[in-house]
Amino acid sequence: MAQEFTYAEHPINGASMTTQSPSQARWAVFTIFLLNGLIIGAWVPHVPLAKERLGVGPGVFGLALLAIAIGAVIAMPVTGALINRFGSARMTLVWGTLFSVFFMGPAMAPTLPIFIFSALAMGAAMGSTDVSMNAHGIAVEKALKLPIMSGLHGAFSVGAMLGAFLGAALVQYVGAKAQVFIVCAIYLVIHLAACRFLLPSSLDKGLSGSSFALPTKATIGLGLLCFLALMVEGSVLDWAAIMMREKFVLDAGIAALAFGFYQGGMAATRLTGDFLRQKFGAVNLVTASAVMAATGTTLALVAPNAWLTFAGFLCGGLGIGNLAPVLFAGGGRLEPEAPGRGIAAVTTLGYSGFLCGPPLIGFVAQLSSLPVALGLTVLASIIIAIFARAVSAADTY
Repeated sequence: MAQEFTYAEHPINGASMTTQSPSQARWAVFTIFLLNGLIIGAWVPHVPLAKERLGVGPGVFGLALLAIAIGAVIAMPVTGALINRFGSARMTLVWGTLFSVFFMGPAMAPTLPIFIFSALAMGAAMGSTDVSMNAHGIAVEKALKLPIMSGLHGAFSVGAMLGAFLGAALVQYVGAKAQVFIVCAIYLVIHLAACRFLLPSSLDKGLSGSSFALPTKATIGLGLLCFLALMVEGSVLDWAAIMMREKFVLDAGIAALAFGFYQGGMAATRLTGDFLRQKFGAVNLVTASAVMAATGTTLALVAPNAWLTFAGFLCGGLGIGNLAPVLFAGGGRLEPEAPGRGIAAVTTLGYSGFLCGPPLIGFVAQLSSLPVALGLTVLASIIIAIFARAVSAADTY
């Protein structure tokens, strides 16, 4: 049964407010995950627009885009320490608000230096929000004594798809600048309202004297598995459409369906992942998911026609979708006195994999071929399946 909380401290300002319950907090943090997916999806139409506005080549622009990931990876360990000091609810409020504001920078930057600087700021706020909302999701999961992390990440995936469609439509009908302000306004209003229903900040304050949330002996194993999981996710999302276009000589729009099938598989499996984790346990879920990811990606790489390849990517997405949420949940439980630090350490390594994976695939593809290079994602999935027992901590409440 969900525990009712009667703390006087409110997550936003510490003042005496109405009672918060884990059930309310569950839907509040679900909404926050959805919003963060929405704003990231809304960023997608700005990528080609920014490249055209800045007037740079694909190589330079690709390096400029790395600033977003670099900002996130740098900020995540710092955020883990801040969560230990102030609590995940307050950090979710602060960083989510900053994320919506900093989103405006890269979308409107007139020069390359301003773009890079604003992309670093946006990435830092994005990564910090990611750590904060995941840490609070773990706090709610502990209070409910039920798995909810996969569902939260499913909300993010749904939000990303909605954001991409909504963002593209707004750019088309009201213009790029108006789209930025509309999306930011929607995000801010709903985000501030949702934060009022989060659990108190005092609930998961950890070791106030802890420093950067670097991986410890407790979290290094899960962090490395998360590195591999997000390396797979990032590599397939970046290179799948290119492989389809090269292998089957498809139009760019048709080739991009590979991304759609993969992302759709991820969203579907995340929305059922909590039920599966509760029924079969984290270790069994991660093992089966990793095997499915390896099987689906293998089918996609060797299939003789486009539709079988799409089916392979769908299967791969169904497999990969639940890996990161369960690994994040395990990271937050390995350090019970400082869950924010634990999850920040795991997510930092995970996002490092997301950052390193696509360039690694490109380098290996240059030496061999793209299908051979993407075979590394199959190997990574098999390694995760072999060492899945490391995630058993995710089932402790």
